[in-house]
Amino acid sequence: MDQQKLSSGVQELIDRLREEGIGEGRSRAEEVLNEARQEADDIVAKARDEAARIIGKARSEAQRFQQNAEEALAMAGRDTVLELKAELTNRFSRRVAEMIGTSLNDETFLQRVILEIAGKVRHQVGDREKLEILLPEDVIGLDELRRHPEKVKEGSLGQFALSAAEEMFREGVTITAGPQKRGILIKLVDEELQIDINEKVVGEILLKHLLPRFRALLEGSIQ
Repeated sequence: MDQQKLSSGVQELIDRLREEGIGEGRSRAEEVLNEARQEADDIVAKARDEAARIIGKARSEAQRFQQNAEEALAMAGRDTVLELKAELTNRFSRRVAEMIGTSLNDETFLQRVILEIAGKVRHQVGDREKLEILLPEDVIGLDELRRHPEKVKEGSLGQFALSAAEEMFREGVTITAGPQKRGILIKLVDEELQIDINEKVVGEILLKHLLPRFRALLEGSIQ
Protein backbone atom coordinates (compact mmCIF):
# COMPACT_ATOMS: atom_id res chain seq x y z
CA MET A 1 0.00 0.00 0.00
CA ASP A 2 2.75 2.40 0.87
CA GLN A 3 4.58 1.45 -2.27
CA GLN A 4 1.51 2.14 -4.34
CA LYS A 5 1.05 5.56 -2.74
CA LEU A 6 4.67 6.38 -3.34
CA SER A 7 4.43 5.45 -6.97
CA SER A 8 1.28 7.44 -7.32
CA GLY A 9 2.88 10.49 -5.68
CA VAL A 10 5.92 10.27 -7.91
CA GLN A 11 3.73 10.05 -10.97
CA GLU A 12 1.74 13.05 -9.85
CA LEU A 13 4.97 14.96 -9.34
CA ILE A 14 6.18 13.96 -12.77
CA ASP A 15 2.88 14.92 -14.34
CA ARG A 16 2.87 18.24 -12.52
CA LEU A 17 6.44 19.00 -13.56
CA ARG A 18 5.60 18.01 -17.11
CA GLU A 19 2.60 20.33 -17.12
CA GLU A 20 4.60 23.12 -15.59
CA GLY A 21 7.37 22.56 -18.12
CA ILE A 22 4.97 22.51 -20.99
CA GLY A 23 3.24 25.62 -19.71
CA GLU A 24 6.54 27.39 -19.16
CA GLY A 25 7.72 26.29 -22.60
CA ARG A 26 4.57 27.56 -24.20
CA SER A 27 4.90 30.84 -22.33
CA ARG A 28 8.52 31.18 -23.38
CA ALA A 29 7.64 30.28 -26.95
CA GLU A 30 4.93 32.91 -26.99
CA GLU A 31 7.36 35.42 -25.50
CA VAL A 32 9.98 34.62 -28.15
CA LEU A 33 7.33 34.78 -30.84
CA ASN A 34 6.14 38.16 -29.59
CA GLU A 35 9.70 39.43 -29.47
CA ALA A 36 10.25 38.20 -33.02
CA ARG A 37 7.05 39.85 -34.17
CA GLN A 38 8.04 43.12 -32.47
CA GLU A 39 11.50 42.96 -33.99
CA ALA A 40 10.00 42.26 -37.39
CA ASP A 41 7.62 45.19 -36.97
CA ASP A 42 10.55 47.42 -35.97
CA ILE A 43 12.54 46.29 -39.00
CA VAL A 44 9.58 46.93 -41.31
CA ALA A 45 8.99 50.36 -39.74
CA LYS A 46 12.65 51.28 -40.09
CA ALA A 47 12.66 50.05 -43.68
CA ARG A 48 9.58 52.14 -44.43
CA ASP A 49 11.15 55.19 -42.78
CA GLU A 50 14.38 54.67 -44.75
CA ALA A 51 12.45 54.19 -47.98
CA ALA A 52 10.46 57.37 -47.29
CA ARG A 53 13.69 59.24 -46.54
CA ILE A 54 15.32 57.99 -49.76
CA ILE A 55 12.23 58.86 -51.80
CA GLY A 56 12.03 62.30 -50.19
CA LYS A 57 15.70 62.93 -50.85
CA ALA A 58 15.31 61.78 -54.45
CA ARG A 59 12.33 64.08 -54.94
CA SER A 60 14.20 66.99 -53.37
CA GLU A 61 17.22 66.37 -55.59
CA ALA A 62 14.96 66.06 -58.63
CA GLN A 63 13.26 69.36 -57.79
CA ARG A 64 16.64 71.00 -57.18
CA PHE A 65 17.94 69.62 -60.48
CA GLN A 66 14.85 70.89 -62.30
CA GLN A 67 15.18 74.30 -60.65
CA ASN A 68 18.88 74.48 -61.55
CA ALA A 69 18.08 73.45 -65.11
CA GLU A 70 15.36 76.09 -65.39
CA GLU A 71 17.69 78.75 -63.95
CA ALA A 72 20.45 77.70 -66.35
CA LEU A 73 18.05 77.89 -69.30
CA ALA A 74 16.80 81.29 -68.15
CA MET A 75 20.37 82.56 -67.77
CA ALA A 76 21.31 81.18 -71.18
CA GLY A 77 18.27 82.92 -72.64
CA ARG A 78 19.23 86.22 -71.00
CA ASP A 79 22.83 85.87 -72.23
CA THR A 80 21.61 85.13 -75.74
CA VAL A 81 19.37 88.20 -75.71
CA LEU A 82 22.20 90.39 -74.40
CA GLU A 83 24.61 89.04 -77.03
CA LEU A 84 22.02 89.62 -79.76
CA LYS A 85 21.39 93.19 -78.58
CA ALA A 86 25.15 93.86 -78.43
CA GLU A 87 25.66 92.44 -81.92
CA LEU A 88 22.78 94.48 -83.37
CA THR A 89 24.08 97.61 -81.62
CA ASN A 90 27.57 97.03 -83.06
CA ARG A 91 26.12 96.51 -86.52
CA PHE A 92 24.10 99.70 -86.18
CA SER A 93 27.20 101.64 -85.09
CA ARG A 94 29.23 100.25 -87.99
CA ARG A 95 26.44 101.10 -90.41
CA VAL A 96 26.29 104.67 -89.11
CA ALA A 97 30.08 104.96 -89.47
CA GLU A 98 29.87 103.66 -93.05
CA MET A 99 27.14 106.16 -93.91
CA ILE A 100 29.17 109.00 -92.39
CA GLY A 101 32.26 107.93 -94.32
CA THR A 102 30.26 107.83 -97.54
CA SER A 103 28.74 111.24 -96.83
CA LEU A 104 32.10 112.84 -96.04
CA ASN A 105 33.38 111.59 -99.38
CA ASP A 106 30.40 113.03 -101.21
CA GLU A 107 31.43 116.39 -102.66
CA THR A 108 27.89 117.79 -102.79
CA PHE A 109 27.40 116.94 -99.14
CA LEU A 110 30.76 118.51 -98.22
CA GLN A 111 29.79 121.71 -100.01
CA ARG A 112 26.67 122.00 -97.86
CA VAL A 113 28.68 121.18 -94.73
CA ILE A 114 31.27 123.86 -95.54
CA LEU A 115 28.64 126.54 -96.10
CA GLU A 116 26.73 125.50 -92.97
CA ILE A 117 29.83 125.41 -90.77
CA ALA A 118 31.23 128.66 -92.12
CA GLY A 119 27.92 130.43 -91.55
CA LYS A 120 27.40 129.12 -88.02
CA VAL A 121 30.99 129.62 -86.86
CA ARG A 122 31.09 133.10 -88.34
CA HIS A 123 27.81 133.92 -86.60
CA GLN A 124 29.14 132.69 -83.26
CA VAL A 125 32.63 134.22 -83.31
CA GLY A 126 31.83 137.42 -85.20
CA ASP A 127 33.50 139.09 -88.16
CA ARG A 128 36.75 139.91 -86.36
CA GLU A 129 37.95 136.31 -86.09
CA LYS A 130 39.97 134.84 -88.94
CA LEU A 131 38.56 131.49 -89.97
CA GLU A 132 40.32 128.78 -91.95
CA ILE A 133 38.58 125.81 -93.56
CA LEU A 134 41.03 123.04 -94.44
CA LEU A 135 39.90 120.43 -96.94
CA PRO A 136 41.71 117.18 -97.86
CA GLU A 137 44.44 117.86 -100.41
CA ASP A 138 43.73 114.70 -102.40
CA VAL A 139 40.07 115.67 -102.68
CA ILE A 140 40.42 119.18 -104.07
CA GLY A 141 44.09 119.85 -104.97
CA LEU A 142 43.60 123.61 -104.62
CA ASP A 143 47.07 124.67 -105.69
CA GLU A 144 46.88 122.54 -108.82
CA LEU A 145 43.38 123.80 -109.59
CA ARG A 146 44.45 127.42 -109.21
CA ARG A 147 47.22 126.84 -111.72
CA HIS A 148 44.98 124.86 -114.09
CA PRO A 149 41.37 125.94 -113.53
CA GLU A 150 40.37 124.28 -116.79
CA LYS A 151 40.78 120.90 -115.03
CA VAL A 152 37.99 121.70 -112.61
CA LYS A 153 34.94 119.52 -113.13
CA GLU A 154 31.55 121.16 -113.20
CA GLY A 155 29.83 120.81 -109.82
CA SER A 156 32.89 119.31 -108.13
CA LEU A 157 34.20 120.23 -104.71
CA GLY A 158 37.22 121.80 -106.39
CA GLN A 159 35.01 124.11 -108.41
CA PHE A 160 33.04 124.96 -105.30
CA ALA A 161 36.25 125.72 -103.37
CA LEU A 162 37.56 127.98 -106.13
CA SER A 163 34.29 129.81 -106.62
CA ALA A 164 33.59 130.20 -102.90
CA ALA A 165 37.14 131.02 -101.82
CA GLU A 166 37.14 134.60 -103.07
CA GLU A 167 33.75 135.47 -101.59
CA MET A 168 34.54 133.78 -98.28
CA PHE A 169 37.95 135.45 -98.15
CA ARG A 170 36.22 138.85 -98.10
CA GLU A 171 34.29 137.60 -95.08
CA GLY A 172 37.46 136.51 -93.28
CA VAL A 173 37.18 132.85 -94.25
CA THR A 174 40.05 131.09 -96.01
CA ILE A 175 39.64 127.77 -97.80
CA THR A 176 42.83 125.81 -98.25
CA ALA A 177 44.22 122.29 -98.33
CA GLY A 178 44.93 120.55 -95.05
CA PRO A 179 47.07 117.59 -93.98
CA GLN A 180 44.13 115.29 -93.28
CA LYS A 181 43.11 112.49 -95.61
CA ARG A 182 39.39 112.85 -94.94
CA GLY A 183 37.02 115.25 -93.24
CA ILE A 184 37.24 118.98 -92.63
CA LEU A 185 39.37 121.06 -90.26
CA ILE A 186 38.04 124.38 -88.95
CA LYS A 187 40.62 126.78 -87.49
CA LEU A 188 40.10 129.98 -85.54
CA VAL A 189 43.46 131.50 -86.37
CA ASP A 190 43.62 134.17 -83.66
CA GLU A 191 42.57 131.80 -80.89
CA GLU A 192 44.65 128.88 -82.18
CA LEU A 193 41.53 126.72 -81.90
CA GLN A 194 40.95 123.79 -84.26
CA ILE A 195 37.78 121.79 -84.81
CA ASP A 196 38.16 118.43 -86.52
CA ILE A 197 35.10 117.30 -88.47
CA ASN A 198 35.86 113.69 -89.34
CA GLU A 199 34.14 110.31 -89.34
CA LYS A 200 34.99 109.57 -85.72
CA VAL A 201 33.83 112.92 -84.34
CA VAL A 202 30.63 113.00 -86.36
CA GLY A 203 29.98 109.34 -85.56
CA GLU A 204 30.37 109.90 -81.82
CA ILE A 205 28.01 112.87 -81.92
CA LEU A 206 25.39 111.01 -83.95
CA LEU A 207 25.63 107.80 -81.94
CA LYS A 208 25.30 109.74 -78.70
CA HIS A 209 21.82 110.72 -79.84
CA LEU A 210 20.90 107.68 -81.93
CA LEU A 211 22.07 104.78 -79.75
CA PRO A 212 19.65 105.43 -76.84
CA ARG A 213 16.75 105.44 -79.31
CA PHE A 214 18.06 102.35 -81.06
CA ARG A 215 18.45 100.51 -77.75
CA ALA A 216 14.91 101.53 -76.77
CA LEU A 217 13.67 100.01 -80.02
CA LEU A 218 15.60 96.83 -79.26
CA GLU A 219 14.12 96.63 -75.76
CA GLY A 220 10.66 96.83 -77.27
CA SER A 221 11.41 94.25 -79.95
CA ILE A 222 13.64 91.78 -78.08
CA GLN A 223 12.65 90.81 -74.54
